[in-house]
Amino acid sequence: MGYRRDGFVTVRGMLTAAEVALIREAIEKDASFHSDDTTIRLADDSGGATRLNLWSNPGNGTLGMLTRSRRVVSSMRTLLGGEVLHYHSKTLIKEPHAGGKWNWHQDYGYWYKDYFLLPKLATVYFAIDKQTAENGALAVLNGSHELGRIDHWTKGDQQGADLERVALARARYAELQLELAPGDAVFFDSLLLHTSPGNFSPLRRMAFASAFTVVDNEQFRRTGIQYIPCWKVDEVDDALLIANGLSIEDAASKVMLGAQVGKAAAAKQWTNTGDEPPTAMEDTAMN
Repeated sequence: MGYRRDGFVTVRGMLTAAEVALIREAIEKDASFHSDDTTIRLADDSGGATRLNLWSNPGNGTLGMLTRSRRVVSSMRTLLGGEVLHYHSKTLIKEPHAGGKWNWHQDYGYWYKDYFLLPKLATVYFAIDKQTAENGALAVLNGSHELGRIDHWTKGDQQGADLERVALARARYAELQLELAPGDAVFFDSLLLHTSPGNFSPLRRMAFASAFTVVDNEQFRRTGIQYIPCWKVDEVDDALLIANGLSIEDAASKVMLGAQVGKAAAAKQWTNTGDEPPTAMEDTAMN
């Protein structure tokens, strides 16, 4: 299938127009997504910034009904080859004319440093606004997941894959800009190289994403500021998203990552936070 070969698969129209409108309303009306305490802003190298909110517990709200829906969870079981845990969900927003480029990276470039032993992780990414090259649509290197994990380094407020290997990969694999309509979804492997340009258009780019791993691949260290707990998934029927209507849960219920911790975690700035992750011996001694 395309996912195994390409490292991703696009599902056009996975959400109906009514479902997109409900998800958009839930994001726009959630106070925790507009709070300085829980909104992570990551600067790019051109003076722009992207903003995101990230949380562990999918919960019972509108966004949780999508994350826990049968269409998402069953797809993740198929792609990852077994029962799954929810790692985190997040909003990804590039405001008009705000820039907000993401460096070329693999998600496992981040998550390897968060102590996942295996790259058995995947993300489902939903376009809530229309996504084009002009407003910062996702771009991927088709098939690049076969490279395995590439070293990642801190670049500004983000991680970025080793630039020499990125250049070689771009010469080998086709670069595809994934222009998406609202309601389209992309499932992609944690080893797929991807990026997105800044938004210099008058149109906002809003996305919602949920990441999953298999049940026997939780982090082998569960300490330090970078620890985001995995969460058991109680699957629900797809119809509950609309049937339950608008429901917004607070930051504590969602187990949200704080803004300053999230920014440090994105850049892997352990030594700058005074919270160096423990050595394996220290971690064992604590348990």
